[in-house]
Amino acid sequence: MEVVLLSLKNKIKNTKFFNNAFGFESGIDIANDTQVLYRKNIVIKNIIFLSNIVFTLIFTLLSIGENSNLILAILLGIVTFVLNMYLKSSINKNPEDDTSQKIASYLSCFYMLALAIVIYIKLKYGEIEYLKECGYILLYYSLAVCSFYQNKRLLKTVFAWTLIIVTILHFIVTYNIVGDEMAKDIYKFFKEFFTGEPFRDILLRTLLLCIYMLVLYCIVSMSGYMQEERKKELVKRREVQEDFTNVVTKIFDITLDTSSRSEEDKQNVYIVSAMAKRLAELLSLPQNEIDMIETTAKIHIEQSVKFVPGENMNEDEKYSLLKEQTNLGSIIISRLQLERKCETIIRSTFEGSDTNQFISRMNSIQNEASAQIILLCELYATMRSVKSYKKAYNHKVTMQYMSEHFSVYFNGEIFERFERFKDEFEKIYDGNEGEDYDLSL
Repeated sequence: MEVVLLSLKNKIKNTKFFNNAFGFESGIDIANDTQVLYRKNIVIKNIIFLSNIVFTLIFTLLSIGENSNLILAILLGIVTFVLNMYLKSSINKNPEDDTSQKIASYLSCFYMLALAIVIYIKLKYGEIEYLKECGYILLYYSLAVCSFYQNKRLLKTVFAWTLIIVTILHFIVTYNIVGDEMAKDIYKFFKEFFTGEPFRDILLRTLLLCIYMLVLYCIVSMSGYMQEERKKELVKRREVQEDFTNVVTKIFDITLDTSSRSEEDKQNVYIVSAMAKRLAELLSLPQNEIDMIETTAKIHIEQSVKFVPGENMNEDEKYSLLKEQTNLGSIIISRLQLERKCETIIRSTFEGSDTNQFISRMNSIQNEASAQIILLCELYATMRSVKSYKKAYNHKVTMQYMSEHFSVYFNGEIFERFERFKDEFEKIYDGNEGEDYDLSL
């Protein structure tokens, strides 16, 4: 078991390391172009660092037994390390400066291209035949890395320079046409070049490079378009979210204001919560539902909605806060609705307006079991207390009202259980079981 846990822990650490080095962290604001570019620069810098290690290792392996080549491999390792440190310094110097990050992106791309060309030339002039064309693949690799920036202008610039440099390399390195004797005779040069194998090979290489660049450009264009659309949607969502937050905050501040509640009202809420908990227990509900009913019964005086985000919160955390507080506000409003439903039922009963249509309408409002349990206890507590529209009634009169007028609003089992244990609920209300139920404020 310990081995499995250790393996899982190491896996999580490795995943976190990979995301930090080569992924996009959740804290990146995709609507902020500078932040996105800075993160891309970090990832590209790490890719270049790994590439430097691999290239130096290749040169070292190829240089075994050859002192001159070994010295060259060591020098390459030192140069690439220095350049990588300079690139890292350029990126981290001004993370919030867009111009600095753009310069760093161009430096990264041209550095990758230059490194690929150096290695291509080195392998081409090497003595191992099967490695001579391997360096050419690195040109495609460098272009793929550059496309990660999803910048069409940058990609076109790199492609233009790549096409020019690669064409020169074809004539000087790949086939060394300029150094051949036929280059001395222009007519003979053109005649033999355009009819010979080098021309067909160079043409094919150029076409493949252009096709590859076209594919990369299409990918970058589509990715860039989707990124811009995502940014627009995110900006719209933030605007709507801000407006929604302002409106809902005002509504909740007015609707959920409990400053006018008297101490007696608050005490009654805790009594209702204790009674609702006991009734849920008598109904043999699961413990999690019992706890939820007890908490919900007093949530409107114990909790309040606060949409004030922390200073260091990112957009995802702000959205989570908004969602959490909105859900809390919805629960509190539902609890207040039960209070209003309770008063409406009592008023209508006293006024004689509790018609069948009224009863049907009341039963359509929050008629689930948990709401009925809280409402039943709310009705009892309200009948026992003094209100502006009624006097306080004793336990006997209250139970008589509930049996004759209020039972139609409840599930038969719920009301039957309350009525069977009515003496216990009377004791809870009168405070005779204060040790069992916390009625303190």
